[in-house]
Amino acid sequence: MMFFAMGATLEEISKEVLDTEERPAVFLADSQHAKEAMDAAEMNYEGDINLKNVEFCKIETQQECLAGSLCIPRLLDIRNSKFKIMFFINRKHIVIVDDDNFAGIIISRIRQSRTRQGQTKERFLYNVITQVMNRDLECLGGYERQIMNMEEDVMDGKTEGFQNRIAPIRKELLILREYYDELRDLGKELEENENDLFQDEDLRYFKIFTDKTSRLMNKIQLLSENLIHLRE
Repeated sequence: MMFFAMGATLEEISKEVLDTEERPAVFLADSQHAKEAMDAAEMNYEGDINLKNVEFCKIETQQECLAGSLCIPRLLDIRNSKFKIMFFINRKHIVIVDDDNFAGIIISRIRQSRTRQGQTKERFLYNVITQVMNRDLECLGGYERQIMNMEEDVMDGKTEGFQNRIAPIRKELLILREYYDELRDLGKELEENENDLFQDEDLRYFKIFTDKTSRLMNKIQLLSENLIHLRE
C-alpha cells in the first residue's frame, strides 16, 4: 500500500507521517489490502470490493463516500482486455484499488508534471482521467488512417476480404463508444456533487472532462459513419 499527500505535488509519505500530520491523501492499494486502506481513510463502503465484478465505468453515491469503478479498454487489445479499477472518495481522502499497477503508472505520470499534481481532490481526479485518455485521440487517428487506406483500396478495385476487414474495426469503435458514454455519465455524476464532497469552484474540472469525452464520442460517430459509407 502506498500513500501520497495531496498538494501542489503528490508527495509519497509513510503511514506514520500520514497519521501524524493528518494530511489529505491518496491511498493506493491492491485488492488484498483494500479493507486496510479503507479503514485507514475512515471510509465505510456498503458493498464488496471485488475487481472481478467491475464491468463498467460508473459512480455510486453512498451516505459517507462516493464509490466508483473504471473499466478501461487496453488500446492494444480493445476487444479482449481491460484495466479494472475501483476508487472511493470522502471529504478528505481518495482510495484507489488496482491489481494491475495501472493506477500506479498513472500516478507516476502525474508526479512527473511540474505543477498542480493534486492540490485538491477535484484536480487529482481530473489528472487521472486525463492520463487515462492521453493516447485515445492518437488511437482514433489510427482508425481514421485504416479507413482511408481501405477507401484507396476500393478505388483501386481491391475488395477481396473487404467485409472481414471492416467487422473488427466496427466492433472496436462500438466498444470505445460505449466506454466514452460511460465516462461521460461518470463525469456528469461527479459534476452534480450530490453529497457535497467537492468544492463548487473546482467542479469545472469535471465539466472539462465530460466535454472531452463528448468530443471523442463525436469523433467515433464520424468514423462509424465513414465506415458505413465505405461498406455501402
